[in-house]
Amino acid sequence: MVFEIIEETNILMNGFQKEIKTRFNIDFSLYNKTEDERIYIINKEKINSLPVQENAFLKVIEELETLNYPIKIKTDYKGHFIEIEDHESWLIEWNNKADKLLDKFDDFEEAKEIKDYYYNQIKDKTTFTANKFKEPYWNLFFFNPPLDNVNLPDIGTILNWNIKAIGLIPCVGRTTILNPGAKEIIISFDSYQRLSNNIIETLKSKIRKEVKWDEQTVKLHTESHFDNVEKKVKKKSAYFQFLIKEEIRYTENITITLKN
Repeated sequence: MVFEIIEETNILMNGFQKEIKTRFNIDFSLYNKTEDERIYIINKEKINSLPVQENAFLKVIEELETLNYPIKIKTDYKGHFIEIEDHESWLIEWNNKADKLLDKFDDFEEAKEIKDYYYNQIKDKTTFTANKFKEPYWNLFFFNPPLDNVNLPDIGTILNWNIKAIGLIPCVGRTTILNPGAKEIIISFDSYQRLSNNIIETLKSKIRKEVKWDEQTVKLHTESHFDNVEKKVKKKSAYFQFLIKEEIRYTENITITLKN
């Protein structure tokens, strides 16, 4: 299965605005299956992005990240993520490819230092997995929330959403089916979440103006379009919004679409 991913981020902070848009394909291929588990190989094909070749540091990081793929993962039969499969072999292969990559940057003295730092971020399987789920499309792709039981209103689902340079925001929300009985049902997740204390402490050092922190919230809305006949996801989308009046406006739009 091939999915097209579109990610858009808009940031307004301290009067400075930045817009980032990336578009790429993910090839999600079945490698092996048992009654209870599936193993997939994920490949990433970049379609377009802003050029960074004028900045040697960013160029090295971009190419090291490209070497992350292919990645082999394990899920249960329902598609819930279990783990990255065969991480040790993957790491050896990544390291060999990264060493060869350094030949392209022999005139950039810091290239090996950057590579060694990056290696330290991915050598531990748990840390590497956690960092992958900080990426919006990984986070959304493997988010399959259970449907809420209307008779148990105190139960909610948590989706951690990452804001770079700020951290993870746990978004507690509710899950509903918007159009039950349709051929293609839409499963919606909505969260209206107050900021956690660790995020507030991080932001206090970045914002000098007086802010009523206990009133600050984030919004998150996701949708999964599931074909009830073919038994597969056709599309997923997420909209994340974080606002502090006159200080910060941070929004993310992510769309994952199954290509024919």
